[in-house]
Amino acid sequence: PRKAKEAIGAIAQLTHADGRKMVANVEYNQLEPLLLATGHVEGDVNEADGFSKFPGNINEIVIHLPRYLETLQLSGGKLDEFINPKYVDAARTAFKSPTRLECMMQDYAKTVPPNHPVGWTRYPLEYGYFPCKNDLASAAKLSALGVPAHSAST
Repeated sequence: PRKAKEAIGAIAQLTHADGRKMVANVEYNQLEPLLLATGHVEGDVNEADGFSKFPGNINEIVIHLPRYLETLQLSGGKLDEFINPKYVDAARTAFKSPTRLECMMQDYAKTVPPNHPVGWTRYPLEYGYFPCKNDLASAAKLSALGVPAHSAST
């Protein structure tokens, strides 16, 4: 499970204009704009159970090696790249940390041939996703908003 606004990728079913569907990770910084742009006027909100309807993706991956090799041969090992800047504040005029070119390992699922199965498993939160990725000030702000703080202080 994932709390709304939590800074981890979310699993969502995406539907193309032609009706094709795929289950894929939507990165946390892209989820809210995507939801708002596609008619979800409330954006990413917690449901009655206290969690977002979009479960979290913590980047654990299990790959069938023969199918992985086939996919690498077909794709040439290429994945889409992007830049994911972290800003100091909402003004977005200063970087919080250096930015870099990245690719997302979860995008591997977008490269596999249609006949290769792709799926995901949801497990209880208490099984453990407790990263220490935020400083004390950021953690306090997140905690005040009811979002997991992901800090050594919590």
